[in-house]
Order: sequence, then structure tokens, then C-alpha cells
Amino acid sequence: MKKPHIQTAIPLRRYEIDTFSVVVLGEIESDDPVNYKYIMAFVDMGESEPMMYITSEENPPGEREHGRYRVRVLLGREEREMGSDEFPGDLEQFTDYGLQLGARLLQLMGEEPVRLM
Repeated sequence: MKKPHIQTAIPLRRYEIDTFSVVVLGEIESDDPVNYKYIMAFVDMGESEPMMYITSEENPPGEREHGRYRVRVLLGREEREMGSDEFPGDLEQFTDYGLQLGARLLQLMGEEPVRLM
């Protein structure tokens, strides 16, 4: 599975949705070639590793015509860029978008996330 190579990060939010535990990380140190603003990780209950990541990453300076940040989804061996905008740089907006996107991709429609932290 493709995944971010996180060296250090601070958990900012925790949620449960259906059988998934979701954590939103900030202040991320990574040896990846991108600068992460936030990473949302979806872990199925009983598992130790996330099955899906949704990331907010800084666009390189030459690629900011549609926004400073881009959203990417890492699910299994798939990697999808979801577009660029300014909102992924805001914790609340990124979290709302990520939870909705994750629920849609994991077919959890009708399930409401419960904030734990």
C-alpha cells in the first residue's frame, strides 16, 4: 500500500465512523518529497495500520493557480489527486471534506462521524 512516510506528527482530531477510527494529524515531519499540511488516516477496527489516507499537501509554487493545497487519496495501491484549492489548508474545512470523501469512498453513506477528540 502507498502511504505517507511520517516521522513525527501531532494528532489534532479523532473520530469514529461505522467500524473505522479516523485520526487527523498536523505538524507533520516526513521524508516524502511533499509538504503535508494535514493527514487523515482511516483505520478499520481491529487493524493496526490505516487502510486509507487523505492528505492535504502544499502545491509547488509553480502549481498554485488553483490553490495553495491539493488533496490526495491513498487507498490500497491506488493514488488519486482530488484537485487543488485553498480550503485544504484550513483544519475544519479539510476535516469536513475528508470525512465526507472517506465515507463516500468506503461506502459508509448514512453513517455519521462521532468526534472523540
